[in-house]
Amino acid sequence: MIFLDTDTLSFYFAGDNNIKEKIIETINKGEQICLTTINVYEVKKGFRWRNNKNKEEKFNKFLQNIRIFTLDDESISIAADIYADLRENGITIGDADILIAGIVINNNGTLITNNIQHYKDIKKLNLDNWK
Repeated sequence: MIFLDTDTLSFYFAGDNNIKEKIIETINKGEQICLTTINVYEVKKGFRWRNNKNKEEKFNKFLQNIRIFTLDDESISIAADIYADLRENGITIGDADILIAGIVINNNGTLITNNIQHYKDIKKLNLDNWK
């Protein structure tokens, strides 16, 4: 499963043709495009803060064809382990990124992000960058 991070979604909704092509290519290969509820929240809050109802409507239509994964007990447990491991190594990243990583790892996915730096120290997290 392919999970799109918030930055990748932002590129997509800004009209990035490379991201659009990668999404189509992924679907044509039979792979599933997924999101986490955390990413949905981050995108929607941005559209609402900017009062961009047009893009939010397009996003809502996009969501109709996307599987959205929520925080379940196992994802939370994995995220807590990630936090502890990072802190033990003197690394801090935002809770949203840790929760996203927990969901992706729990569901054996690959996270597509341009923010490799945010996630690079998380063990067992498969990453790719489509930019």
